Amino acid sequence: MDFEKLFNPSSIAVVGVSHDLKKVGYLVANNLINQGYKCRIYFVNKNASEDILGKKVYPSLSEVGEKIDLAVLATPAAVSLSLIDEIGQLGIKDIVIFAAGFKEIGKDGVEIESELIEKIKKYNINLLGPNCIGFINTLLNINVTFLKHISPSGNIGFISQSGALGSVIIDYFAGHKNLGFSYFISLGNKTNIDESDALEFLLKDSNTKVIGMYLEDVKNGKRFMDVLNKAAKIKPIVILKAGSTTEGSKAAISHTGGLVGDDQVYDAVFNQNGAIRAFTFTEFMTILKIYSYDRVPTNRALLVLSNAGGVGVLFTDDIVKNKLSLVTISPETEKELTSTVGENKKISIRNPIDLLGDASAFEYSQAIGLTMQEKDIGSIGVLLTPQANTQIFETAEVIAENQSHLDKPIFPIFMGEESVAQSHVFFEEKKMVSFSTYDFLSQCLAKILQRQEFHGEQNDENGLRSNSLPIKLQEQEIKNILNNNFSKPFLNLGDSMSFFKLLNIPVLDLLFLDSESKIQDLKSKIKYPAVVKIASDIITHKTEVNGVITGIKSEIELKEVFNKITASGKAKGIYIQQMVKGHEIFLGAKRDNNFGVVIVVGLGGIYAELLKEINYLVFPFSQKRFTQMIEETKLAKLFKGFRGSKSVDIRKLYDISAKIGYLMENFKEIKEIDINPLFLNEEKLVVADARIIL
Repeated sequence: MDFEKLFNPSSIAVVGVSHDLKKVGYLVANNLINQGYKCRIYFVNKNASEDILGKKVYPSLSEVGEKIDLAVLATPAAVSLSLIDEIGQLGIKDIVIFAAGFKEIGKDGVEIESELIEKIKKYNINLLGPNCIGFINTLLNINVTFLKHISPSGNIGFISQSGALGSVIIDYFAGHKNLGFSYFISLGNKTNIDESDALEFLLKDSNTKVIGMYLEDVKNGKRFMDVLNKAAKIKPIVILKAGSTTEGSKAAISHTGGLVGDDQVYDAVFNQNGAIRAFTFTEFMTILKIYSYDRVPTNRALLVLSNAGGVGVLFTDDIVKNKLSLVTISPETEKELTSTVGENKKISIRNPIDLLGDASAFEYSQAIGLTMQEKDIGSIGVLLTPQANTQIFETAEVIAENQSHLDKPIFPIFMGEESVAQSHVFFEEKKMVSFSTYDFLSQCLAKILQRQEFHGEQNDENGLRSNSLPIKLQEQEIKNILNNNFSKPFLNLGDSMSFFKLLNIPVLDLLFLDSESKIQDLKSKIKYPAVVKIASDIITHKTEVNGVITGIKSEIELKEVFNKITASGKAKGIYIQQMVKGHEIFLGAKRDNNFGVVIVVGLGGIYAELLKEINYLVFPFSQKRFTQMIEETKLAKLFKGFRGSKSVDIRKLYDISAKIGYLMENFKEIKEIDINPLFLNEEKLVVADARIIL
């Protein structure tokens, strides 16, 4: 869809304009004029007989008699709906509807919105809203919102699913110098234009440097991933996502169902496509500001200057916790620092550099100048606490002066309240991002640098589909198993293991016993110590019914266990496996209604749901992305060798994960897959237990 005439119109008609200063029609008209829009504006109200805001008011759009690019409807839901035919017949292709009263109010609203959808499809109209607060284009001075502030111009493109939060953002920008929008877009109900459309539009806009998004959900998951992946490679995308849910934690038929909730899937989508997710409003705005002011660090190494040793140490702890590092000061620089301040002043010359409580503005400036010769500095954190002799504002001035000729960002951390307030205002005027506490900067920088590293490496997608080969070769056998079990809620362990064998996934040998008398027939195949598992087509979690018994050492014990398990009448027999040692991994897959197949990987065994040491990927994914995800988790230690165990190539886990993803994507009969545990043992991975939900 083409949104050029919507967001960059040459003429705008406001329908429902009003004399009433409190009504949306007046507020929108007033904003449009006060923001300074220079192109043609037409006011429409069938009941108005006088000019409004000094402009003629037309009784209908038809009577304007001029070409209209954008119609802004400040009218109730029913009236807005009734206007669509006239709009379509006039050839107007872009509209904004503010009114609530559509699907968000329930059944009646859903019917009205359905009719609205039919009409805009009929006339091929682009619709922003309904139930939105409009949009702002500061380059053309367009403000078709009913908010009270005139929006400042800037390089941040902002997309909001919430009108209320959008008003907060606009208010925030109005109160901060040197911070503003290129575009502000309120999505509302997303009846037509959604977050993917808006993101794609801002991606192409040369005045937008960074894009911020507030989301509660996503309309079309697959398309959103495609657009996000493309956009995040070109511009930073910072997302504040609300609406995390406990739905995925409710009782489920499988472990995967209990482990994967909506929010975890969104996290995977954002991470895989190189977007930055903020979890608080302050973090969101801070990251946007760092990009807007072009104060982006070049690497993870920080230099820290401070006038308070204890606070410097606390800041250092926070730096390390967020996987950042401290620059090592060279002996030459240490010597220069010592000689500059004099032998009588015993400063700490190791990073973090403690200039002591009486540090002057001049000493801060000298320290910055001397340390800048160090290699590999990514950014500088300058801590200041307001002590008796601290030259607070003077120090702020020398920091800003140094920043003006440095290409590395300086982040002032001026702690306190009243005595440092003026300095924080000053820093903002100089387009510097300052902080009032040490424990917030590190997490923002870590997220920014993670994005840089993500996009700095080639996203190798080669071989992504190579694992489909064994599936294609065995496609008919897979279909046969599914067809034979179509009436069952899940495949039992035996069928599940047969399934994985078809995919060339290593499985632990499994013996089935449905009669005590048959033990002799299997005698040569049974290896002790053994583990026995209940064989059932109705029991999913075997441990919950004491259906797993380990440490079977003899035929006598095996007979006792067989009789014990089958006595309940719920078992059709038992499965017998040799006990193996190894680290237990959980591997699962679930079908998400919006984003498709989600792969879940984590620590396994009976504690999978309790510990929730798990990670998520939306299929498809490359081997490189999969490996990066694993290396950020505790699982990486297991693959590298732990407590004497041999290392295992992560590519083996990727191979199994990709096969499961491909299987889920191509056989819609399968709802979920559990492999728990997947044993990591002696340089190999082997499936010990599994369940396939149909």
